[in-house]
Amino acid sequence: MRQTTVTAGVSGATSAVVLDQYQNPFNVSYVKTGSGTVQVSLTDPYPVVNGDFTTATFTWVTAPTTSPNADGFLGQPYRAIRLSGGTSGDTLTVVQSGVKG
Repeated sequence: MRQTTVTAGVSGATSAVVLDQYQNPFNVSYVKTGSGTVQVSLTDPYPVVNGDFTTATFTWVTAPTTSPNADGFLGQPYRAIRLSGGTSGDTLTVVQSGVKG
């Protein structure tokens, strides 16, 4: 995945950055500017109901900071990441590496 930067709007949240759960090993690095909390989700970003794609309703949790994760690094296969509770203009930059398995 190329480096992706998202910016918080008036609500203080960024849009979700979808991660590739099939990358092996799963490595995601992120950097935030300003305030706010980095959140991750295990929710399928492309849900299918009755054979049709529907809008995802993400369940967000604060990004973990203990092994196998660290502040600024995710080592578990999350589905999406965002910045929440920030100020308009805060940014979250995400890059994912790995070899498709």
